[in-house]
Amino acid sequence: MLRRNYEKETDMKEKKTGNAVILPTVLCGQRLRIGGITYYMQSGKLRACASKRGKRPSATAKEVRARGAFAAVRKLWSMYRRALGGLEIWRVAAREAGGGKADSLFHSMNAATIDAEGQVWAFAAFRFSAGSLAMPVLRAVEREGRTVRVEWEEHAGCVAANGADRLYAGYFYGTAPGSPCLLEVAGVARADGAAEFAVPASGEPEDAALHLYFFFASPDGSRFSPSVYAGA
Repeated sequence: MLRRNYEKETDMKEKKTGNAVILPTVLCGQRLRIGGITYYMQSGKLRACASKRGKRPSATAKEVRARGAFAAVRKLWSMYRRALGGLEIWRVAAREAGGGKADSLFHSMNAATIDAEGQVWAFAAFRFSAGSLAMPVLRAVEREGRTVRVEWEEHAGCVAANGADRLYAGYFYGTAPGSPCLLEVAGVARADGAAEFAVPASGEPEDAALHLYFFFASPDGSRFSPSVYAGA
């Protein structure tokens, strides 16, 4: 009985001594190794882990593919954000969906349309925009050289549509599937029902394949509609 009490008291003293050594060290931002255990601070709490960890197994073929796919989407996301300028399309869409990050939502919706090189291959399935406004319902799309003419339903009376919503056109040239571009069709609103505009020259021949995406933005730029694909 006396021996058990002695061992218990000794163990408590060791713990107190250990804490007296550990806390001042880790509170200074340093890691401390004692008896094969590493102590450190994380998020204001004292953490501990084994000092020696087993060798991490080599990545499986599935993991390698997943990492490659993630890197490819990140590559296109970087180019896409440049094209958007200050439009917060995916941040707004993520918030409307209940939270999460803009790039995560973009990834979940578009990963299957992007190849290993970070280029869009499934243009018709790619989502240039997402959001809660009423999406364009196209009546007709015509193209002559760099000039594009488009007509759409006005959605009069629809609660998710405002006649003052602004028209945008996102696009890829067929020869540049990794370079998204965006154009605000100046002076055109949803209530107009039709628009004619010129795609800016960018070194491409006038008859180059063009993949167009139309969507609307609210007048103050706080809401957006899903995009509609219109190959031209």
